[in-house]
Amino acid sequence: MSELLVIPLLGALGALGALGACGGAPRSAEIAPIPVDTTWYVSARARDANGRDTPRQADSLEFGAVITKRRAGDPLEGRIPFRRVATLRYTRAEFVEALRARMASATVAAEGAPDPSPFAVFYTHGYGTSLREAWQHTSSSRTRARSAEPWIVFAWPSIGSGVAWPRGGDMIATAYARDSLSAVASQGAYARALEAVLEGTGSGGLVVVAHSLGAHAAGGALASDPAMHQALRADPLRAVAFVSPDLDAEYFADSLVPALQGTTRRLLLYAAADDRALAVSVRINEAPRAGRIEESAESPLVRSGLESIDMTAGADSDGRLRRTFGTRHALRRRIAALFDLVHVVGPGFNASCRETLGTAQRLASGAWKLTPLALPPIAAVTRCNAPVRPLG
Repeated sequence: MSELLVIPLLGALGALGALGACGGAPRSAEIAPIPVDTTWYVSARARDANGRDTPRQADSLEFGAVITKRRAGDPLEGRIPFRRVATLRYTRAEFVEALRARMASATVAAEGAPDPSPFAVFYTHGYGTSLREAWQHTSSSRTRARSAEPWIVFAWPSIGSGVAWPRGGDMIATAYARDSLSAVASQGAYARALEAVLEGTGSGGLVVVAHSLGAHAAGGALASDPAMHQALRADPLRAVAFVSPDLDAEYFADSLVPALQGTTRRLLLYAAADDRALAVSVRINEAPRAGRIEESAESPLVRSGLESIDMTAGADSDGRLRRTFGTRHALRRRIAALFDLVHVVGPGFNASCRETLGTAQRLASGAWKLTPLALPPIAAVTRCNAPVRPLG
């Protein structure tokens, strides 16, 4: 199969895209079901003469979706084997129309949810991520979150090293510096991508998730793009979550958090004390990172209007070897955080729902700490029907 399969949207998507939207293949008495998923993307990466994506800024955005199959099995553990079925390319107008259709067919939230209307997740990846890795990581996160919602990834021109965090002294610093500049330079592209996504979902139907260095692109655009800022103050996002953000801690707490007040109903920080990738970033930047809990701190950063969650002890999909030697940085493996994002935050349940479910405990600082307990069934959230109370 060629790397890029260009299919006119309104004809082909009716059959193939709808299959991805429903989240499952037809059942058979003889054959076990193989889940089929759609991952949407907006890419700011330029392509070369052969159609391969590069780590350069494109002159215009690319809109598309990737249809994948995966083997049936427990998605919360181990590696998830995906196989790409097709890649769809859209015009901007087709992308918006297809996303609207997907949202119209989305399942409503659990019974008793304060906000039962459908929502989508707009995810921005971090350091060293190719376009292929961007949709693979997004699809893995959606699968492990047991999420029925559509997920869209913004792919900024990272170096796409093929590994989560390269090793080797100056190589790290050089590659990291290049990606840091690229993430900041992608703020304008992010704002244009978000505008298109919002046309397809509506502000109240979108949960924005920014991971690692991707927080530079997302956070900068949300806070400083004048038109975007004004529009979101009039019609706030459902939630904005920074997961392991590779941002200066002081800047995040004292500048970015205040700037985002009023643009979202809920502003969240997911941080961890065992994030080894951010430990490297601390040494490179010679400054604490917002997404890493320092040894001397008892909780993540706490600020008025910010909902802070310590995900260090939360359930994950890492085996013993990866837990001991891995980066502990990837969102797709933090299954307790993913559950919290999709099944507590997304439907608008109060933060105290975490105590009801036993998934987190409240710290003296006011932050939350995810527990290592096995995740509850999704239906358990129906016990959490209190509306969200503003923080601060």
